[in-house]
Amino acid sequence: MEVKLEEKTLNFKMDGGLKTTFLIMILVGIISLAAAFIGYGHENSRHLDATGTAHHTNMGYSVLLVATYLILGLSAVSIFFVAIQHITGAFWSVSLRRLMEVMGTFTPFLLIPLAGVILGMHDLYEWTHDGIMETDELIKHKSGYLNENFFIFRLIFFVVVWSIFAYLFYGKSTAQDTDKDVNKTKFMAKLSGGAIVFFALSFCFVSFDLLMSLTPHWFSTMFGVYCFAAAFQTSLAVWAITTSILKKKGFYGDSFNENHLHDIGKFMLGMTVFWAYVTFSQFMLISYANIPEETFFYEQRWTDGWEYISLIVPAIKFVIPFFLLLNRPNKRSFSTLIMISYIILASQILELYWLIFPANFEAFQPVGLVLSIGASIGTLGLMGFYVFKKLESNKLIPVGDPRLDQCLHHHQ
Repeated sequence: MEVKLEEKTLNFKMDGGLKTTFLIMILVGIISLAAAFIGYGHENSRHLDATGTAHHTNMGYSVLLVATYLILGLSAVSIFFVAIQHITGAFWSVSLRRLMEVMGTFTPFLLIPLAGVILGMHDLYEWTHDGIMETDELIKHKSGYLNENFFIFRLIFFVVVWSIFAYLFYGKSTAQDTDKDVNKTKFMAKLSGGAIVFFALSFCFVSFDLLMSLTPHWFSTMFGVYCFAAAFQTSLAVWAITTSILKKKGFYGDSFNENHLHDIGKFMLGMTVFWAYVTFSQFMLISYANIPEETFFYEQRWTDGWEYISLIVPAIKFVIPFFLLLNRPNKRSFSTLIMISYIILASQILELYWLIFPANFEAFQPVGLVLSIGASIGTLGLMGFYVFKKLESNKLIPVGDPRLDQCLHHHQ
């Protein structure tokens, strides 16, 4: 079957409806953050200073961290997946890859919300408190890694290197649209090896820094992989949602169809199972060993109302998507897969809230969840506006990629 590429389906222009939607999302995020910063501070009895006085914590920084880590995962995993496609020589994903390349170039803008997280270090992270090294032997033992200057350096370094990889992939890919140079494909395949290795290490360390160090006495060697699985599953959901929006607006044409969507769905099912496997393994090993230095992390999340969130997260992040994705027609239906994708996206926000808030808030507070959802909508709106605006600069698909013809004739 002959597949035709029409110029009008590959030259994207963002319409007023999308712009308005993204601006409303950004406004919701601003209002949510403002409400969190202005109205919801408290004395945190889990963090005591050297005199035994409770440390003051502003909810705004925890809300900001939820929203920041959400889009950080989407940007970083997009770069990683582009690298995977190049190093394996995959052809099914060629028409989808430009979207991932553009999402990867959002990475430098992560420094803006991360600057807010850095400003709020003393509200978020117990190990930054004055005098903590004199009163807490374990945190003192970790001070070679957990210190403010090294923490800030690591965050900036990882984002800068991710950005370099992202712009190299994007730059070479868009240049290939014009010159059709096969050597650029070979270059990106070689570049991918370094990108994958760096991502594997850096994403773990970023997760340790931003999330695990919220509870500096707790540790898990599986935590980096656990966070990666959740971010990958969420990225697949966002790619499915974005391609669906473009498809409904008359773009992509025959270059992206239910066969390509089916592959996204299969990856989504795989990462849903992988997340459940890693999550259960981490919980099982800690509960089986029953060491107080490890089990208190889950104890914090099984008291004062947090137990309900602890039950809801696996239900909507694994059980519901798993059974829906087992059905082949569901993975080939735009409407059904998009519904599943929104469930996964919502579950990621809820899980990040569950990971971040109990470190500083002993009791579950619905207002924190509502404001975290609002702030996450805002950062997603900011990222969405950037991505759709950036897609206007070049073709929606890499028209110069030598594997494009195979991608266009991909059938299952």
